[in-house]
Amino acid sequence: MPTHYAHWNNKTVLVTGGSSGIGLALGRLLAAQGAHVWLIARRREGLEAALEQVKAAAIRPEQRFGMVSADLSMPEQAFAAVEQVKGAVLSCYPEPVEGLSKDQAGVPDVVINSAGAAHPGYVQDLSAEIFRQMMAVNYFGTVYVTKAVLPGMMARRSGHIINISSAAGFIGVFGYSAYGASKFAVTGFSEILRAEMKRYGIRVSVVFPPDTETPQLDYENQFKPPETKAISGTAKAMKAEQVARIILRQAAKGRFSIFPAWDVQLIYWLNTRLPKSWVFAVLDAMASRGQTK
Repeated sequence: MPTHYAHWNNKTVLVTGGSSGIGLALGRLLAAQGAHVWLIARRREGLEAALEQVKAAAIRPEQRFGMVSADLSMPEQAFAAVEQVKGAVLSCYPEPVEGLSKDQAGVPDVVINSAGAAHPGYVQDLSAEIFRQMMAVNYFGTVYVTKAVLPGMMARRSGHIINISSAAGFIGVFGYSAYGASKFAVTGFSEILRAEMKRYGIRVSVVFPPDTETPQLDYENQFKPPETKAISGTAKAMKAEQVARIILRQAAKGRFSIFPAWDVQLIYWLNTRLPKSWVFAVLDAMASRGQTK
């Protein structure tokens, strides 16, 4: 058994956005590596189908699974959903967990904040509501779930929080003014969280996935300006299972920054080392190809 497989064995993992895309792929792979998995997403019917797929991937009959339907952009629903997961996890223990309070014992070992949405477009054409929605789902949804589990993780002095950002979360990409800003916020939040949680033994990771073959990508492709298509079209979209497999492998190694695609890692490296004017010149040249078309 590979080392990273053993890492997830018998861990209790909460995955938000678990009804489709990268979140669902992570849930299936975690189950196939012996983890106990709980999913949170908005649509109950999608969740039920996703949970059946996750259960089908289990390798032991004693593995535990569950789901909660909630809109994580709403703080009251996000906190209530985590409380529901904690109660469900705790109910799986027939005897009190020695040395842990009920709240601590019910907190998942790992939380993967994968719930997200993207709506590209020219900044002047995007409504104020789309900007609000991107921040509410991508950023505040991540914050609410994280804050809901932190007290238990801090008291227990263990845990791992994995936040899904984006390549548009470290470099400004044409057409992603609303989405990119929310993912920049996720990246900044993750960096600060890493620093503050280190003393409590809590790991933090942030993931920068490339374009991934998901229903979300199909949705945003309808609204991409031609300049955005020219930039994103330089690389082929990855399969969700590929992305999930690399996330779990790198997270098991304790990596903070996780790059499922080598080209995104290269862009990150160049973006942090080259003068900004050079980076802007390359992006502008790529976007201009879309204008020409």
